[in-house]
Amino acid sequence: MPRRRERLDRRRRPRNACALRGAASQKWTLSAQPKPSLWSSRISLPLVPVAASTLRNGKILLWASHDRFSFGEDQGKTFTTIFDPQTGTSSSMTISNTGHDMFCPGTAVLTDGRILVNGGSSSAKTSIYDPGSNTWTTGAAMNVPRGYQGDTVLPNGDVLTVGGSWSGGIGYKTSEVWNAAQGWRELPNVNGEDLAGPDPDGPFRSDNHMWLFAWSNDYVLKAGPSAAMHWIDVRGAGAIASAGARGDDVYSQNGDVVMYAANKLLKLGGAPAYESLQASDAAYVIDFSRGPSLPVPVVKQGPMQFPRAFANAVPLPNGQVVVAGGMNVPIAFSDDKSVMAAELWSPGSGTFVRLAAMTVPRNYHSVAVLMLDGRVFVGGGGLCGICTTNHPDAEILTPPYLLNSDGTPAARPTILTAPATTPATGPFTVTTDGPVRNFAIVRLGAVTHSVNNDQRRLAVGAATTDGLTYQIRLPRTSALLKGDWMLFAMNARGVPSVAKIVRIQ
Repeated sequence: MPRRRERLDRRRRPRNACALRGAASQKWTLSAQPKPSLWSSRISLPLVPVAASTLRNGKILLWASHDRFSFGEDQGKTFTTIFDPQTGTSSSMTISNTGHDMFCPGTAVLTDGRILVNGGSSSAKTSIYDPGSNTWTTGAAMNVPRGYQGDTVLPNGDVLTVGGSWSGGIGYKTSEVWNAAQGWRELPNVNGEDLAGPDPDGPFRSDNHMWLFAWSNDYVLKAGPSAAMHWIDVRGAGAIASAGARGDDVYSQNGDVVMYAANKLLKLGGAPAYESLQASDAAYVIDFSRGPSLPVPVVKQGPMQFPRAFANAVPLPNGQVVVAGGMNVPIAFSDDKSVMAAELWSPGSGTFVRLAAMTVPRNYHSVAVLMLDGRVFVGGGGLCGICTTNHPDAEILTPPYLLNSDGTPAARPTILTAPATTPATGPFTVTTDGPVRNFAIVRLGAVTHSVNNDQRRLAVGAATTDGLTYQIRLPRTSALLKGDWMLFAMNARGVPSVAKIVRIQ
């Protein structure tokens, strides 16, 4: 079947993009908070952050499109900024040397710490950011132009990309695998249409924002947004096999999936259409640890406090998951029916509790990432020019584990020393300023459009003889991707330290 690769899609700007809703007409969902949590004051940014990644130095890389406040046709450049939480300042740069408008791309944090960005407005381009030198370079071009796709890193360091009919033509999106030495190769038997959901807008929307998680170098679980899950075999020409239904869930576009433990996923919300239909409050745990030869168990959790689409979900080092932003009915470039309260899921109970409410809605084109100090950066929404729903700003959530019951800051443990690098086989030695109950690692990821397939939290083993020096044992699991991880120590009350970055090799 011929590929319509040269057909540029003129429906990129949503139908309602010229009928943007003013703040005066909005209805926002607020709530009280039964658990201590705290939002910072609003932080002004020089752009609307549509994509974000926490860097190993604790700063946060943000980018928008060719323009800092709006988007349009491919301009071959991208406005970026690096936000420093320590100083509250930003350092901005327009990236033009790669000829890549990195709006609505796929993202992957590579095993050497670099960030791969593929497709988007410049639908065939690949750019790679090196945090060490703060430079962008041109990567190999894809064979199939795409945007709104999903990416995931494989244990061997390769990257799988799937779907992406928002850009570069509608449909016929053959999946590809990137290799550092060989560039992109196609998987002719793995097409986006075969993995898509039943969106009312057809393939333009139905193959967007794939949730992809590697089980091995050969097999990747596609957990959604379609209710039917699939195994993708990336060997040779590729293959697709059923992984069963996601419980009693339905198509959940613009929902969230986060890995909170080794090969265990929490799926949250979403809607049965990209826009204009009621979002869901449903949550499920997906355990794919047994691989493609056995059924994938799916267990329904207590519902979220609010139905959400366009939200973001972030794993905390204690295994809990923060959910922030989103709206009851997804409509791009609107803040109507925004959910202002964050919420917190706990794996022990499978239930959600309300947290404090934000002051700024965070919906379509918003981001959220975990910071090295255990707080959660949440920002953006909009990128619609002079509209009243443009949000070039951010807020930072202090979760309950950092606060005493009266809302004062909790005493935190400190990691005094940790290795800069360690082999995945470990073990390695860490010293602390006092007794620690447990440790965990959270991988640095990159988020856009609620998709952050590389972020994940894993528990690690620890042994000590004096309560100050610990031998850390990394888990033997394919979820332990190589790359940069935040190492957290937690005391008897579950209060985390500021993280040390450890590169697992």
